Amino acid sequence: MDIAKDLALIDLLCARDFPSEHERYHTAWLGPGDWPDVSDCYAYEAAIVERLAQRWGEAFRRGTVTLEERTARGEVIPEPWATLTALAIDVRTWVVPESGRHVTVAVADREEESRPRLWLAVTETASP
Repeated sequence: MDIAKDLALIDLLCARDFPSEHERYHTAWLGPGDWPDVSDCYAYEAAIVERLAQRWGEAFRRGTVTLEERTARGEVIPEPWATLTALAIDVRTWVVPESGRHVTVAVADREEESRPRLWLAVTETASP
């Protein structure tokens, strides 16, 4: 687990051009991926959140239940938010002052049979 490496990845994705006109986001998994213990994933998330809060202030915290309900009603939720809704119950988002990009960190913990993983999205698309 290398927080400095993941913070550098976040910086890189905040600065990097998006893949195309239609794909205006980057996503990545943070941390080692296969956590020795589930609580380690949540502790790592807290450490990342703490460091990002030092940079950009407190995160906007949001649950994804509303987005899930809107999807169920047939509303099209833009990416990466649609994927985020499928993966996580709770997210933390910052708007980077220099670029206006939205940086979101979430523990992908919706699937009970899978171990949680820490997910990152960087996008220009505000949360719907």
